[in-house]
Amino acid sequence: MKIELSFPSSHMFLGIPDVVIQELGSELPFTQTELDELSTSVIEGCTNALEHGNKMVDEVPVRLEIEFDPTRIEITIFDQGEGFDFESIDFSQAPTDLMQERGRGIYIMHTYCDELSFFRQNGSFAVRMVKIPRSRAKDGDGGDADAIARED
Repeated sequence: MKIELSFPSSHMFLGIPDVVIQELGSELPFTQTELDELSTSVIEGCTNALEHGNKMVDEVPVRLEIEFDPTRIEITIFDQGEGFDFESIDFSQAPTDLMQERGRGIYIMHTYCDELSFFRQNGSFAVRMVKIPRSRAKDGDGGDADAIARED
C-alpha cells in the first residue's frame, strides 16, 4: 500500500510523519523500538528537507511517499533543493561529537535504517529509507544497512 502526504516547510509540522508511522506500525510486525528508530530517521530527513532543501519557505512543501506491507516500510522524502554531494560521504562514520545538536542526522538515518539512499528525480532531491522488522531480518529478508547513492 502507499500513502502520499505533504506539508509546508515549517518545523511545526514535523510531528505529522511521526504520527503516521506510529499508526501504520501498530498494524505491522514492528517493535516499538523499530518504529521509534524509523520515526527519528524520518524526522531527521524531513528537517534536512525543510531547512536545507526548501530553505524554510513555507510555500515550498516537503513531500513524503510511504509504501508499506508486513515485510517493510519504505519512506521517500522529497524537497526542492539542489541536494548535496552524497557520493563523497561515508555514512557509517560517526560525527566527531555525537552530543552536538547539529550535523548528525545522516549518521542517525544510516544507523537506524536498513537501507538509505539519496537521489535526484524530476527536479527534486530525495532520501529513501527502508525499515524491515527485525523478526524478518533474522529470517534473511533484512537489508544490508549500507548506504546506496544513485541518480535517476
